[in-house]
Amino acid sequence: MDNNALVAALGSDAVAAVHGYRLEVVDEARSRGLTLRSVSTGAGSDPIDVRLVFADGPAGVLTGQVLTWGPARGWSIARSVADAAPRYLAGPLARPVDLVPTPAEVLDRVVSGRRGSTVPPLDVELDDEPAAIRRLLGFATARSGRSHVDTLSLSA
Repeated sequence: MDNNALVAALGSDAVAAVHGYRLEVVDEARSRGLTLRSVSTGAGSDPIDVRLVFADGPAGVLTGQVLTWGPARGWSIARSVADAAPRYLAGPLARPVDLVPTPAEVLDRVVSGRRGSTVPPLDVELDDEPAAIRRLLGFATARSGRSHVDTLSLSA
């Protein structure tokens, strides 16, 4: 499922869900003493693309590394914005729900040093498992009940 298919399936809820998901991951990082900042993907960037860069943290091990999410491949991490060889947190045998891990699971994997697979998820579609879609949509509703100063824009 690519970005267009996600928006076609969920409409404006897709943007709200992805935005909420991004904010939850940023909040989880903050709770661990890490700072994640949005990385712009350029003019007219897709609000479904999530790109976050580690700005600092304990011992600076993750500083400059980029965490990326999309509905087709889930989360990946690269050593820098220019790194053409990301590591996918959900490997080639991933299930749909593996494409939408909880924010704690994302940070657990990244902080532990288990970098993931060089092979992206294969033959898996986010919408093949209702639990995966429900989890993603849950981030839209979870954020709507909170008072939160949002420093990230939908397009960043």
